[in-house]
Amino acid sequence: MNQELLFDQSYYLEINEARWQTAQNILGGLSGIATCLDVGCGPGWFTDKLAQRGLKVVGVEGRAELVEVAAQRVPAAMFANVDVTDTKAMGSLPKADLVFCFGLLYHLENPFAAVRSLHALTGKHLLIETQLIPEETPSFRLVAEGQNETQGLRFFAVIPSRSALVKMLYAVGFACVERYTGHIEYPDFIDTPERIHRREVFLAGQRAMSLPDFVVEAEPSAPKVDYSR
Repeated sequence: MNQELLFDQSYYLEINEARWQTAQNILGGLSGIATCLDVGCGPGWFTDKLAQRGLKVVGVEGRAELVEVAAQRVPAAMFANVDVTDTKAMGSLPKADLVFCFGLLYHLENPFAAVRSLHALTGKHLLIETQLIPEETPSFRLVAEGQNETQGLRFFAVIPSRSALVKMLYAVGFACVERYTGHIEYPDFIDTPERIHRREVFLAGQRAMSLPDFVVEAEPSAPKVDYSR
């Protein structure tokens, strides 16, 4: 197999380095973490970093060809070819102390099903990074993606707003959702006069961890649609 992937281009490597700088700082504040699921692992970039921290990692990926690449690149980890929105298939995986999910949710047709799967497999903490739409209400937007290995399995995605993601996390059973407010050195995480940031990081679990640069998000309401004129 040709292992040169779009994921190996500088754009993906640069954003992954920025994500990891933050992720490893957060992980340093979480104690008692021995096992990890890297959900949406692609060719295993984060899986490798997590394994190097001494975690027993299972990488979960919906594309069989990327699972094959990841298994070659990260022999220290195990891998499973599973679609995160298939709740039955995800239920066959073992729970882990940490569920790590970076760069996946905004590529999915059914993010709510994915969040349910993530909660079911979370032993202690879910650490999730995703793109969000800039809406105040719990909203979603359907987008058409490019047809390549870095996009979703079906090339359409339903992207949530921040409040929609937070509501989903509470609705599936997490008792506390915290949002990272620290600086991440990459344009997608930074507001400018010309552009609103589009990515954020969240930590969900059964209690507040009170880590530096995190704020607890209150559970939003999700009222019915008002059709009155």
